[in-house]
Amino acid sequence: MITKTAASILIGIIAFSCSFAVAEDDESNFDIGLRGNVLLGDGVPANDILGFGVIARYKLNNGWFIGAGLDSYAYDFEHPADLVGLRQDPDLPAIDASAENTVLNASIGHLYNETDRGFDWFWTLGIGFASPTVDDVSGPTDTGGTFDMTFDVSDEIHLMGTIGSSYNFSEKWSAGFAARIEHHFMDVLVTDTVTGNTFQIDSQSPLGAYISLNYKF
Repeated sequence: MITKTAASILIGIIAFSCSFAVAEDDESNFDIGLRGNVLLGDGVPANDILGFGVIARYKLNNGWFIGAGLDSYAYDFEHPADLVGLRQDPDLPAIDASAENTVLNASIGHLYNETDRGFDWFWTLGIGFASPTVDDVSGPTDTGGTFDMTFDVSDEIHLMGTIGSSYNFSEKWSAGFAARIEHHFMDVLVTDTVTGNTFQIDSQSPLGAYISLNYKF
């Protein structure tokens, strides 16, 4: 789970941003939104990672802004038996492990062509702190035995970059779309308790996108 310190950082960023937004009576400097996420990996450990989250952004000077987000993901940890050199019973559907991840992130970015109506575009660079969990899973092997997979999963650091566009319906409401590239520093030890076979995962670099609905204060 996200630590109290990380949660406090997010709350602090939002509170800090809100204080400036209130001070600026004639301009909307702060916006908050809901977004849907999709990340596509290489299958070790995941192919498709789907999620949703809350994002906040505070506008600085000359198009610069700072942002924060809290996202929740769910995905399949693909074919863990294969990773440790075992084959499951081929007559059964692929046996994956269920996984979840909560990611707290902070970013800095630049906004171009700022308008109250119409399109603008932006880029961001950020860092995320993630707390994944993976459920144990077991099943039959192709030789008539069984496998019993456990997962020793540590917190992760995610480096993130986006480039995207927003469409401003009005001074207050907008929708955003961004392409994403990420690199996840991971520490996952997959172990089959029957054979003792193990496999270590230390990184993944998924690509993806998000779409959001945002409101300016």
